[in-house]
Amino acid sequence: MSKLALTYALVCVLAWGLAPVFDKFLSRELSPWAIVLMRTFVGLIMITAYAVGTGAVGELRQVWANTVPWWMIVGAVIMSALLGSLVGQVAYYYAMAGADASRVVPITSTYPLIAAVAAIAVYREPLTPHKLIGALLIVAGVVLVSGVLNPETA
Repeated sequence: MSKLALTYALVCVLAWGLAPVFDKFLSRELSPWAIVLMRTFVGLIMITAYAVGTGAVGELRQVWANTVPWWMIVGAVIMSALLGSLVGQVAYYYAMAGADASRVVPITSTYPLIAAVAAIAVYREPLTPHKLIGALLIVAGVVLVSGVLNPETA
């Protein structure tokens, strides 16, 4: 891994690690729907300003010039937005409103397990022993963090 890629990964970890501090506060004050609406709106403004300012918005023209049919790209964007930006975020804020952030965040951070299983099924990626062991460790972590083994602290 290059130093630049590692730096970006660590910035990501820091950002995603600190965001739940604000998410928990928001989930105490607002409904999940209001939070997702405001977060999405603010994100749209920031991303649009960046895309226009850097010229990255020009990449959208490639959608129409791509060899993949445009409707497949649009469909994938719609499904990604529906699952990731709507369903996932609303469920996350409902979870944050109803439980400790120190439990919700580790459990919701296991989404790579679902992504790995889907990639194996859809893209025929190989299921290696390391992936299988990693998946089992993720499941064990969810069981431990969730408190299902100790109902008194659940």
